[in-house]
Amino acid sequence: MMTSPVCRAVLRYLAGATLALALLAATLGLAQERQYRIGPNDVLKVTVWGHDDLTRAAVVSAEGTIAFPLLGDVRAAGRTTTELETELRQLLGKDYLVDPQVSVAVQEFRSQRVFVLGEAEKPGTYYLTGRTRLIDVLSQAGGPAKAAGREVQLIRGPKPEGPVVPGAAGSTTIRVSLRKLLDGDNADNLLLENGDTIFLPKAASFFIQGEVRKPGSYPLEKDTNALEAITVAGGLTDRANPGSGALLRKRSDGGQERIPLDLSGTDPRARDVLLVDGDTVVVPAGNTFYVLGEVKKPGAYQLDHAATVLEGIALAGGFTDKAAANRTRVIRNHKDGRQESIVVDLNEVIKRGRKDKDLPLTPNDVIVVPESYF
Repeated sequence: MMTSPVCRAVLRYLAGATLALALLAATLGLAQERQYRIGPNDVLKVTVWGHDDLTRAAVVSAEGTIAFPLLGDVRAAGRTTTELETELRQLLGKDYLVDPQVSVAVQEFRSQRVFVLGEAEKPGTYYLTGRTRLIDVLSQAGGPAKAAGREVQLIRGPKPEGPVVPGAAGSTTIRVSLRKLLDGDNADNLLLENGDTIFLPKAASFFIQGEVRKPGSYPLEKDTNALEAITVAGGLTDRANPGSGALLRKRSDGGQERIPLDLSGTDPRARDVLLVDGDTVVVPAGNTFYVLGEVKKPGAYQLDHAATVLEGIALAGGFTDKAAANRTRVIRNHKDGRQESIVVDLNEVIKRGRKDKDLPLTPNDVIVVPESYF
C-alpha cells in the first residue's frame, strides 16, 4: 500500500521518538545501577572483552568478595559497579593483561531488600535495584488491595535482617498519605533503605445496626460522627427511636463501652463524638404500632404521641373500598403475656362524631381492618 510523504514523515517521527524514549529509559536504568552499592549474595556479570575465559557470573560471598581467575578474592561489597570495574582493570593490567577492557553489571539483585506487609495485592520481599523509592516497590507489589486504608507506614528497624512490625522496639515509623503518594506527590515518595518494611494497614470501618435503611459495615474514610454515619446508612426507618441511640466502643482491656446518644439531632454529642475503627452505632426501634388488612398502606408506624386507632389508620393511607370500619379490631399484648382483642366501631367515630368510641394506641398494638361482607 502506498503512503503519502506526509504519512512517511509522521511514521519516521514516531519511530524516532520511540527510539529516543527507549534510549532514555535505558540510560536512566544504567545510571541507577551505577549508583547501586554491591552487597553479599548479589550476582555480578563480569565481562573482560577479548577474554572469554575470564568472563563469568560471580556471586558475592557473605564476606563481600568475588572469586576471580588470576586474582583470587576481590572485594566487591560496598562498591559500585564502576568502582569494581576500575579495581579489576588495574589488577589485571598490573601483571596479566595489556590495557584490559572490563565491564561489571549486576545480573541479580539479592543483597538489599525491603518487605511489603499488610493490604497489598502481592505482599512479600522485594529487592532494591539502586535508588528505589516507595512508589516503585508499591507498584511491584501490585499496589494497595481493596481493603487498604488511607495511609502507608514505612517502618525502619535497627537491623536490616527481616520485616519489622509497627511499634517494634528501636524502630521508626513514617506515615505517608496513600492518596498523595498515588497522586504523584514527590514529598511522600521516600527513598528506601535496606531492611525497610512497607506496611499497608487495613481500612478502618464502623458498623451501624438497628433501624436504618442500610445497616452494615462501612469504611471510615474521613472524620465521621454518629449523625453522619446514619446518613451514610441511608437514614432512619419509620420504626426508629433515635432518642434512645447508643455508640458501642471497644475498650483497651477487650471490654465494651456503651455511650448513650440522642440521634434525633438535638444532642451536641452526636456531632462532637467522632467514630473510631470498630465503633458500632445502634438505632433501636421506637414505639411502633402495626396496621393490617383493608388499608391502603399496611405496615409499621411510629407512635410519636398519644395517637388513636383512627389516626393510625389515617397514617396507613385510610380505608380501602372493601374495609369494614365497624369491625376494626385492635390486638394488644400485655406485659404479663396476655393478648387482648378489642373491637372498635369506627363508623361511630366517623359518622356520628363519637370520639369517645376511638381507642388510644399503645406500643406494639396491631390494628386489623377486616373486609366487608358486602
